[in-house]
Amino acid sequence: MFAFLIRFTVFNYYLGKNNNYWQVDSSTYHKIACGLLSGNGFSTSDNNNIYKQNFYRLPGYPVFLASIYKLFNINIRDTKTVLWAQVILASFIPILIFILSLILFPNYFLAAKLASLYSCVHLGLVLYSGFFMSESLFIFLFLIFLILFFRTVSCDCHPELVSGSRNIRNHNKNIFISGLFLGFAGLVRPVGHYLLFLSIILIILNNFNFKNYKLNIKNNFKKALYLILGFIIIVSPWLVRNYIYQGKSFFHTLPGGHFLNFAAARSAMLEQNCDYNKAKVYLQNKIKILAQEQKDKLNRDLNEIEYCDLQLNLAIQYFKKYPLITIKNFLIDIFRTSFSLYSSEILYLENNRNNIDYFSNKRTVFSLVKRYLVPETKNIDLKLLIYFEIILNLFIWLGVLGACVIPSLTVVAFGEDWCKDPGSLFSPFAFILLFLVIGLAGGYARMRLPAEPLLIILAFNFYSKKHANF
Repeated sequence: MFAFLIRFTVFNYYLGKNNNYWQVDSSTYHKIACGLLSGNGFSTSDNNNIYKQNFYRLPGYPVFLASIYKLFNINIRDTKTVLWAQVILASFIPILIFILSLILFPNYFLAAKLASLYSCVHLGLVLYSGFFMSESLFIFLFLIFLILFFRTVSCDCHPELVSGSRNIRNHNKNIFISGLFLGFAGLVRPVGHYLLFLSIILIILNNFNFKNYKLNIKNNFKKALYLILGFIIIVSPWLVRNYIYQGKSFFHTLPGGHFLNFAAARSAMLEQNCDYNKAKVYLQNKIKILAQEQKDKLNRDLNEIEYCDLQLNLAIQYFKKYPLITIKNFLIDIFRTSFSLYSSEILYLENNRNNIDYFSNKRTVFSLVKRYLVPETKNIDLKLLIYFEIILNLFIWLGVLGACVIPSLTVVAFGEDWCKDPGSLFSPFAFILLFLVIGLAGGYARMRLPAEPLLIILAFNFYSKKHANF
């Protein structure tokens, strides 16, 4: 209820005003939802009301929106009302964080309560509960996956978690259901296959013991198999649909344009000695030439996945041509993903949605930090909010650093088993790192948002331990 009241207040009195809830990607999600309601499948319509199948976005969030439109008989033009269902759904996220915290660290009940309470007022979780964006739905599904996943892989370390039901059938059931939810999450945000690969690695390493170096390959193989099976059951209809229409199985066609425009264009700036926008135009013209050559070769127009692959191949060429520049840009974007503030969304709205030239050659790491230390706004309340978020971010990151460094030093110094505490396996940090790294071609705070629950849990677990006297 506390989480809902916070989200209700922010949405009702701020995000719901002046279409503040409407973001760059909102229009596409809404159009696909309307296509579903009209019986035209995952499609969007143009000004002539002609529908075209959409492959650029995943189906999860449009299905959610269309279901709410249909279930409550909401007018499709009333995009604000449909978000109340999302606000309610997002209000359960602190409960899931509480449960996940107890699964990871069963002996730290206070840490679970504090993590849950903090997530009620966490600025990113609050803001995105009211944005016409897929983040809240993804985090909700992702947390359920994590709860079931860690409940299974933690059983060997914490028998008390299973209360007498510690048997292979329950393990397989939990891991299978976690695979289902990972599949659902993977249809909302295109990271499910990365999470699946990481999860399999963590399952394999689960029973690793520093003292006797035993690895229970048989049981872990079964767990991995059930996880994969659950995931495939959910995502396979979408992959089959794309194969039928495009002749290739894929999740979406976003990667080509994304890496070309957000990463390769910054290398083209150096090559052409021009600004970012001109570099994008240069690459887009180059793609048109390549597409025409491919069209002449095949004697037909390219479909969307072929065009996406063409863009991605050109981007990779630039990555190979300028490896040092590429690595530098990737590291800067990972830095931005890790430390950007969610209050920048409010700063963006307060500045009438004026875009910043994020990829200007004149922008240094210091200028990235200066944007928040000296925010361009006359709104005193917003300045205070930005400074307050900086303090909270430092608080969380210091806690995460302590949670990861101190246990590892204990393992090295005293030879303790990694399996003694799931937190000392750094499994949560592995998921965190994944979300930070995949922000290497963009660098926005919302790319970090799914990792925030784990960051919060690790930080409060550290601060609640006896060694955290400060």
